[in-house]
Amino acid sequence: MPKFRLDIEYEYDFFLLGISCHEKAYRLCWAINRALEINLEQIEPMSIELKKNQSPVLFTVFREEDPENDIALTLIVNKNGNQVLIPEQDQADYFFIVRGPFTANDHSRMLREIKNIPFVLMSFPIDPETLRSRQNLVF
Repeated sequence: MPKFRLDIEYEYDFFLLGISCHEKAYRLCWAINRALEINLEQIEPMSIELKKNQSPVLFTVFREEDPENDIALTLIVNKNGNQVLIPEQDQADYFFIVRGPFTANDHSRMLREIKNIPFVLMSFPIDPETLRSRQNLVF
């Protein structure tokens, strides 16, 4: 029987922030909720097989969705022990993914508000198209 290969082209049409922070995920989530006046909640961790024939690795995820307005906000941990979700951005401890009808001004405001959180060391925008392992952010 012939094998068929399925090629899927994902769209990376979201705003992505890298966040460097040494605090626990729940504390950063709480601070982002306060700063942006949103309501991220912890959901099932994302399970992903980073290397073939190895056990899947779990990454903590916080999410808020508004399907009526096509909005999804996600905070995801980049590291679990020695495993890294996006290895080419290993300086980022977390990623904040913004999907929805937000403007560049909204993105700038989010970046500024997250930078103003006292225990956030650094926050920076990332172009997802430049990441080799960007498919790990699609879930």
